[in-house]
Amino acid sequence: MFLTQIYNECGVYGISLTKNGRRIHVGIDDAVPCHINRKIAFIHAKGPELWPLILEKAWAKVHGSYDRIVDGRVDLTLRDLTGAPSFSYSISETPDMFELLAYAQHKNHIMCATTGNERELNKK
Repeated sequence: MFLTQIYNECGVYGISLTKNGRRIHVGIDDAVPCHINRKIAFIHAKGPELWPLILEKAWAKVHGSYDRIVDGRVDLTLRDLTGAPSFSYSISETPDMFELLAYAQHKNHIMCATTGNERELNKK
């Protein structure tokens, strides 16, 4: 995904993502949004890593803004980032969920679990 593989003193990076089934290249700089107290506004790395911030900024650029990716679906996010097919299953609507998870684990598929976001919960 990272077309620029090493730290760039100019702060310019190239990222390769997939959107709507097409591979796209995104150029960004390393300036990221911060709060007034200089704390990073969105994703936080566990250490001094820069790559999560760069990747998130590229993904936000593809979608038009950070606001448009805040409540994103994990399956669609992984599809955009990897270019691989993705699927979403509801535990309440999938009676064989444990067999499905065992199969995915056996095949070394990427798996994520989420809960509904606040907007979804308030609609019910």
